[in-house]
Amino acid sequence: MGQKRMPHDERRQQIIAVATELFASKGFRGATTRSIAETAGVSEAIIFRHFATKEDLYDAIITTSLEKRREGWDRDALIADAQDEDLDSLLLRFGRSVIERHRKDPTFIRLMMYSSLEDHKFRQLFFESRRSPFLKIIRQRLAEGVESGALGDIDPALTTRTFFRTLLQYCMSNFVASDTPPDPADDEAYVVNLVKVYAKGIHARPAEQVTA
Repeated sequence: MGQKRMPHDERRQQIIAVATELFASKGFRGATTRSIAETAGVSEAIIFRHFATKEDLYDAIITTSLEKRREGWDRDALIADAQDEDLDSLLLRFGRSVIERHRKDPTFIRLMMYSSLEDHKFRQLFFESRRSPFLKIIRQRLAEGVESGALGDIDPALTTRTFFRTLLQYCMSNFVASDTPPDPADDEAYVVNLVKVYAKGIHARPAEQVTA
């Protein structure tokens, strides 16, 4: 097998990229080091020169995937900090960002789904890792709204979490479970409707409108 010589770090990243796609399509158990080596155009010995075990390679994939996700979160947060947006606008922009990111690259969700079925490691690290700064801003805005009385008696952390996971469910259903993703216009309609539903549920209502 002819092998193109690459610098160590470049070869390592190539192996991680190839393995990520295979793990996302076949799962940890289904993606063998032999298939990873064949797809990368290297020998298994090269794989094990960079990663002592298949588990080490999987750990590197998790680390790399989470780092890329954090970079996106940080960019979102910088925009959120720079603009004085109302809560509904924040939710809209965050929802659009999440769906657009997963539409372009559904690999992250596939990895998380396989992990949920096989060993839970990826999913656990994802939800235990540093949260999106954008989500923190939304949670803070919710807490401020509850304290001021502009919002109803809601749990800011739980409300933020359920909003985020509702978006993830949309992405899983449409970009992973479906062979044909919906038109991008459907993404926008979904986000707009979701924010309307949340806004109606969390904004405080006049006392006369509240029934026992």
